[in-house]
Amino acid sequence: MAGIAGSAHCVVMCGGLAGALSMRNRVATSPVRNAWGDASLYHVGRLGGYAMGGALFGLFGASLQSIVNLPMLATTARVVAGLLVVLAGVKVLFGLNGLAWIERLGARFWRLVQPIARGAASSSNSGRSLLLGLLWGWLPCGLVYSVLLLAALSGSGLRGAGTMLAFGAGTLPAMLSGSVLGGTVSRWLAVRRRRQLGGMALLLFGVWLAWAAIPTAEHAAHNGHPQVLAAIRN
Repeated sequence: MAGIAGSAHCVVMCGGLAGALSMRNRVATSPVRNAWGDASLYHVGRLGGYAMGGALFGLFGASLQSIVNLPMLATTARVVAGLLVVLAGVKVLFGLNGLAWIERLGARFWRLVQPIARGAASSSNSGRSLLLGLLWGWLPCGLVYSVLLLAALSGSGLRGAGTMLAFGAGTLPAMLSGSVLGGTVSRWLAVRRRRQLGGMALLLFGVWLAWAAIPTAEHAAHNGHPQVLAAIRN
């Protein structure tokens, strides 16, 4: 749901990159080369990058289970993830970037891998295209970070990878089309009503994610979460 609802955000943020990468192969090789095939390589790599990040966060979250109050951590992380999705929706609706602070943190990591991306961009073979796509999945993005928080709560690396793959699959129709059709998809999504629809979907999804994460007193008692129950009562 986050991937589908966030498609407008993804195209606005990465549509130019998607079109440039797809055009790069066609210019470097042959104008008759299969545009959909070229774009698919990048997006297979991108989803692979998401899955790798989800696996790492899932393993990290699983490792914390024995040393922290997991129910309270899970509730807090899900609420934070919901708020990040809400901020992404506000960005699409009103152009207000409340995610800039977390994206700046991600940019520090991106500077470490940027030289690898430059090296991969120097060639147009399939392996380099997959590598570029994988690195693309690590570009700073507040919406991606919100889903990574959910991946961290999945309980294992495999489920964390699945969480991020599901998110990537939701973004795939818009991003793959944007890679091949370039500005056509961007212009289609730039229509105010369509952009507002996507932003509102993100906003509602974020609110639901945060609200659903807060356990009721009955649920906390039933599952034996005395710390959560005490926090609710207080």
